[in-house]
Amino acid sequence: MIKKLLSLVIFLLLANAGLRVGMAFFHQQQFNDAVREIALFGAGKPDDALKQQVMAAASQNSVPIDPDYIEIARRTVVAPNDKVTIKVAYAELIKLAPGYSRRFDFAYTTP
Repeated sequence: MIKKLLSLVIFLLLANAGLRVGMAFFHQQQFNDAVREIALFGAGKPDDALKQQVMAAASQNSVPIDPDYIEIARRTVVAPNDKVTIKVAYAELIKLAPGYSRRFDFAYTTP
């Protein structure tokens, strides 16, 4: 009986940790897609407007990011158009078990 209870507790702890980590990676992927879209349609917009859009996407996807860790670079491809590259980096502290948290570092650069 105790062995079954102990294995159930361990299973629930692992499932909880897996769910928390999985949700963090899911939010990160959704955020990456939003940043890719912002960079794709960002030609002609000022850098401050792009940063605001990235911050809005971060709050929408529960991503804890600081505006200082958003880099925007432009490269002229064809005369009136430019290619926007956005680089973001952030760290998230995820509580895996009672009394145990782990830091996950995420970084993304648009293609």
